Amino acid sequence: MATAIQYEMIRSELEEIVGEGNVSTRESDRLVYATDWFWIPQMWLDRGEKPVKPDYIVHPGSTAEVAAIMGVANNFRIPVVPWGGGSGSQGGAATVMGGILMDMKRMNRIIEIDEKTLSVTAQAGINGQQLEWALNEKGLTLPHYAASSNCATLGGYLAPRGSGTISTKYGKSEELVMSMQVVLPTGELLKLGGKLLKNNQGLDLLHLMVHSEGILGVITKVIFRLYPQAVASATLLISYNDRHQAIDTVPEILRSGVIPLAIE
Repeated sequence: MATAIQYEMIRSELEEIVGEGNVSTRESDRLVYATDWFWIPQMWLDRGEKPVKPDYIVHPGSTAEVAAIMGVANNFRIPVVPWGGGSGSQGGAATVMGGILMDMKRMNRIIEIDEKTLSVTAQAGINGQQLEWALNEKGLTLPHYAASSNCATLGGYLAPRGSGTISTKYGKSEELVMSMQVVLPTGELLKLGGKLLKNNQGLDLLHLMVHSEGILGVITKVIFRLYPQAVASATLLISYNDRHQAIDTVPEILRSGVIPLAIE
């Protein structure tokens, strides 16, 4: 546990990196970031228990700032938890050991929409729905329609290995990501994958980072594969005599080569 002097030293170093207005130790902010949609902290609140709160909330604005923050954390041996939109439901963003809560939403810039290679490069803190609106203006889509897309971020798509509601046709997040930039716990920068070159040699570190829940590093920039936006869609409702007949129909549909957006 940090002493009072160490606590102020850490806060001072964080403020020097991101600016005083982007670091908070207010009790109200710490309480807000102590819970997401994971049921356990919600249960603690319902039963009058005090959830474990982060010690610092930090809002980086660049990969360099993320790297510097990780350097401070590594130096003082304190944990860091990346935070996207706060829509996680499995506890990946729970600050069970206190430390630094790194809110990534300042890193919300679209870097490039490449209509030739059908790819988008963006910072990991951009909101999924806002990105989708920008893509739709060009007739494109990132077909990872998570139930939480209105508040989730691109980093939040990848860190928990999210599967969207139309993944039957387009695949899950790990099948759509082409590249990512990650800051390791040491503060070092790792660039994985690429927009044009597919590296099939050695370990698949790109997909090792998917579903790492921020344990292996902080995702700061990603490249996703895009698709042309659908001109139209339709819903087909079929009645069956029993559930076994309905279940048996699913592989028959997929084997036919007609891949629907979703099958429920």
